[in-house]
Amino acid sequence: MRFILNEFPDDLSFEPGEEWFPLRESTNLWIIQFQALPFLIVNVVLITLILHLIGITFHLSLYVMFTSFLLFIPVHELIHALYFPERLSSNNIFFGFTVNGFAPFVAFFGEVKRNTYIMVLLAPFIIITLLGYIYLLLFGTNSLVEHIIFFNAIGACADCLGVWIVLRQVPKHAVLRNKKIRTYWKIPAS
Repeated sequence: MRFILNEFPDDLSFEPGEEWFPLRESTNLWIIQFQALPFLIVNVVLITLILHLIGITFHLSLYVMFTSFLLFIPVHELIHALYFPERLSSNNIFFGFTVNGFAPFVAFFGEVKRNTYIMVLLAPFIIITLLGYIYLLLFGTNSLVEHIIFFNAIGACADCLGVWIVLRQVPKHAVLRNKKIRTYWKIPAS
């Protein structure tokens, strides 16, 4: 595991040839965040509705919001990394942050099966949300946990956009691989 700031890692050993197809996706982080807005709306409505159904009225607090950001962002990225094929012990996993796009990220050098890639994208949203709701059901209202659930749903909107793009463009038995911020897929040889 390695750390990187203000740039996406570049796997110099990977040069996508004719067998690799690029995803039709933006490489501009601000455009990606704009394209993820429908998922942000759906995620926030869903999270708020479930909080309401279990009897919790969520109220934003600036102090708790800041604390929740500091807690959930590294945990969210760590969960992504746990689902990569080589886990955390690998030098092929990078944690980073780009100030330009205000985007934390985790990246992996290597091929990933399509369904594993989808699992990598969805795992933090599902795990943090479920654990948060279980905590709230067992122990009752907790502003910090509520904020973490809420902001994790916001933070996961680009991940949900990624799942949508992969499901629409990548065949079921394909593998994916990244070159900086670009994602490529191919059907592996039998």
